[in-house]
Amino acid sequence: TLASHEWVELHIHKLLTSRFLAYALREDRRADIGTALILWSECYRQDPAGTLPDDDVELAQLARFGADVEGWRAVREGVLHGWRQCHVETGGQMRSDRLGHPFIAEIAERAVKRKKGRARSREESRLAVMRSRVKSKLKGIAGMTRIANSSHAVEAITRWLDEHGLFVNEDNVRVAADAVAGVPRVVSLGGDGETR
Repeated sequence: TLASHEWVELHIHKLLTSRFLAYALREDRRADIGTALILWSECYRQDPAGTLPDDDVELAQLARFGADVEGWRAVREGVLHGWRQCHVETGGQMRSDRLGHPFIAEIAERAVKRKKGRARSREESRLAVMRSRVKSKLKGIAGMTRIANSSHAVEAITRWLDEHGLFVNEDNVRVAADAVAGVPRVVSLGGDGETR
């Protein structure tokens, strides 16, 4: 989903030259334009992003018609210009109770890719900081300098600490180094003396 996003692409030229806008203006349905923009905004908060439920009660709520489902039904056809029933897969199950719009789906797909890219970048940055701390701790531990100079060893120790949700402190780095080498040890969780 893109529920946490504050913005999505709006292709102004495409909107202003669209058939939807031309017909809405020609038929004096200016309110449909605002309702369509509300639904376009809402669709990015849906799961999956860029789709809408194919249910008039839910659509009336999303379009801010509230309990006026009949009022919604009166404008539905014009507001949902270009939207059509689509099939989505959730949890291995195919569902066809969603509406999709080809162009909006493209925008949502690009936004989801950007979101995943940012998440991947944050994760890579977090691990890079963790690797740097592991290397620094290894250099401070007697007899571990050679290990600190091995990028493979630092990576393995970092991954081990990360997988076990442990802080990068001297005790945990020692334990991780031993675990990576196959030697079991007691792990310190923090400054409170608790072990695991």
